[in-house]
Amino acid sequence: MLGPESAHSPNAEDLNALYWVMMVIGLLLIVAINAALIGLVVRYRRSRGAAAPRRLRSRRPIQVVAASALAGLALVLFVLGVIFTENAREVEASGPDGLQASSLLTAQRDIKPPGGEDTEPLTIQASGQQWIWRYEYPDGTFSYYELVVPVDTAVLVELNSTDVVHRWWVPGLGGKFDVVPDQQSGTWFKADEEGVYYGASYQFSGAAYAAMRTRVRVVTPTEYEAWLEQQATDIQDAQELVRRQLDERVDSPDNPPDDGESVDIDSSAPGGGGGPSQ
Repeated sequence: MLGPESAHSPNAEDLNALYWVMMVIGLLLIVAINAALIGLVVRYRRSRGAAAPRRLRSRRPIQVVAASALAGLALVLFVLGVIFTENAREVEASGPDGLQASSLLTAQRDIKPPGGEDTEPLTIQASGQQWIWRYEYPDGTFSYYELVVPVDTAVLVELNSTDVVHRWWVPGLGGKFDVVPDQQSGTWFKADEEGVYYGASYQFSGAAYAAMRTRVRVVTPTEYEAWLEQQATDIQDAQELVRRQLDERVDSPDNPPDDGESVDIDSSAPGGGGGPSQ
């Protein structure tokens, strides 16, 4: 497949449009250059028994015209890249079918939300760690591997890493973004259709790099709120279960704790209560 994955977010549409513009211009250059070479070979080929063809020398005006045309084309491509990139950074308002609590969209570092809005975007903290993605929602609920968001809603994804450099990319919802330790970056999207969108890290981060994948599940606002409530309940139940098991272990005469042993439940660690997302 020559083309990118179908776009389901405004910023992804801008990037796909830029891709096709570059593709068409590149193909036109390939055709023009090869057509010129074939034309010269056919026109100035040596016939059998004829004298050696004369040596061709281009005149300086022709060289200047050709160089100017290529420079102009490069300038046009640069301007197009800047325009499409700036458009991709512009955060749009959530649609009429989106979550009422969020009314903005996302794009890259230096995100530009439209002014005059009273509501804030749905902000998700995405943390890359070897070798899984952790997503934290505004109410403190979290999930691993799967990000659940409402359709037609502006979603701001704030990216950070706890160890090495990762790269977050979900084709169809935007471009690739590096996630560097101790540096804050971000992206945005507004999914226009319910469904599941798969992505991966796309940046070597160690032995299990190939297994570091993610997915974004887009649901209706009602389903999103129900999922969020259920996820919070499941996390709390899992944490209570772990606490009971640890208390039973401490109280058991067959497993006395070591001197100075302390028990600390870290709900933000993998396996600390998040479990698989619903």
